[in-house]
Amino acid sequence: MFSNSSLVRLFRMDANHEKLVSPDGLFIWKGNKWIESPSGTTQTFNWNGSNWEPINPKDGGMVLSPDSENLWTGKKWIPIPPSLHDNLTSKKTNQNDKINTRKSSFGNHNKNMININNIEILKSMISGIFIFFVTTSMLSSQIIQPLLYDASIVRVGRYALTFDAWDTIEDDEAISVVGIGSSMLQYALDGNCVENEMNLEGTYVYNLAIPGSMPYIEMLQTEAAVKASPDIIMIEVGPNSLWDVNEFSNDALLNYFELRLTILSLMMDGDDDGIWLDILRDSELSFIANSFDKEFKAESVHADDALEEFLRRIILDDSSAPREVSAAYVPNPNHEDWHSYLRTQKWLYSKLELMDEEKRMEWENSTVVNAVRKGVNNPEHYGTLNHEALEYMVSRFSETGIKVVLVSPPLHPLLLEELNPGQYDGHNNTLENLSLNDNVETLNFIWEDYWVDDDFFDHNHLDRHGREKFCEVLAPYISSYLEN
Repeated sequence: MFSNSSLVRLFRMDANHEKLVSPDGLFIWKGNKWIESPSGTTQTFNWNGSNWEPINPKDGGMVLSPDSENLWTGKKWIPIPPSLHDNLTSKKTNQNDKINTRKSSFGNHNKNMININNIEILKSMISGIFIFFVTTSMLSSQIIQPLLYDASIVRVGRYALTFDAWDTIEDDEAISVVGIGSSMLQYALDGNCVENEMNLEGTYVYNLAIPGSMPYIEMLQTEAAVKASPDIIMIEVGPNSLWDVNEFSNDALLNYFELRLTILSLMMDGDDDGIWLDILRDSELSFIANSFDKEFKAESVHADDALEEFLRRIILDDSSAPREVSAAYVPNPNHEDWHSYLRTQKWLYSKLELMDEEKRMEWENSTVVNAVRKGVNNPEHYGTLNHEALEYMVSRFSETGIKVVLVSPPLHPLLLEELNPGQYDGHNNTLENLSLNDNVETLNFIWEDYWVDDDFFDHNHLDRHGREKFCEVLAPYISSYLEN
């Protein structure tokens, strides 16, 4: 609604007889209808709602109702003059166009503005969408991903390396041996050491194992591995690989799935899709960025921390990243140390060696005993999501001609002493069933008697002494597989 202060452009025939005249000067308001005005009627005054005022030459126009059917006098609405009605509805004659110059100009300007506004809005929308795509892409590739590698916004940078590592392996033009699995294989395999032991020219041994992982998550890299086509893939299959994801799902596990899957989603592309999409539960499938909205969701999980860290570096010249010598740090794929890191990483110092006598007793009498009761030490025979993931990976690699070696890393002798008879039967049966695929070998190091206390970081990870021994034991097997 317009206030009385709004200037209403009205007209009069002369200064002594006030008349309400149409904006074009052709009609006079008689109180209940418009009548034709005498010739010579001109616009000379404005009615401001309470008084007549001389017209400023720069002023003009009028106040119309939204439907253009009424004119505001300053106190009330009255029907528009016939000439304006004709102009607004049909503009049938050139005479009306000329008579209504002021009104038609106003109307045409409005229409032009509408057209211009629509065009500008469309341009703005397209521009905004383009900027959003570009900045979203840049946010992921230029900010989030580098900060994932250097462990500024996650616990360990290894969570980010999988797909970039496979790209490197695909391009290495060498004999490639690749290990995938959890931290058990991560702490067991020293690629450079195995290379030196084998002494085979042009051969690389890569360690892509990830802390906390399991076949259910590792299966996402299957198609990337097939595309890279290494000569041998070592898949960790330990008792810890065969627990029931459905039975042990809790908030901590779901949070880990979200962390891993959103990061993997940022790194993979459409060529990496495979049967694993059918194996994932809906709860995990929701984290996979196979559409734009899910990609945005995946980025949003890490965006706040990434932007905060990015600004911290720019404004405060400070960083949350660990030092490059840290076990959590991973060099960027463009860094000169990237290729070497994929074969030999940095490991934490032995936990057992740092224990005093009291902590050691607590570890032996409590930690090890309780570990035996956990799901990771009570492997199922079949039917779990981890089993399904392993069957998918092994069969897929086998059918594409990639040699598969199923590796079971060693466990501390004290842990084995606590096991009940038959407790690992599910593990033994799984190895046997998977080995029925073509071109598959098994290396089960759990029951070998040459592992001693000094070889272990804790009850299920090797330390530097154990890695050296694992290297010496593993190398002859890999050499023979490659020769054959």
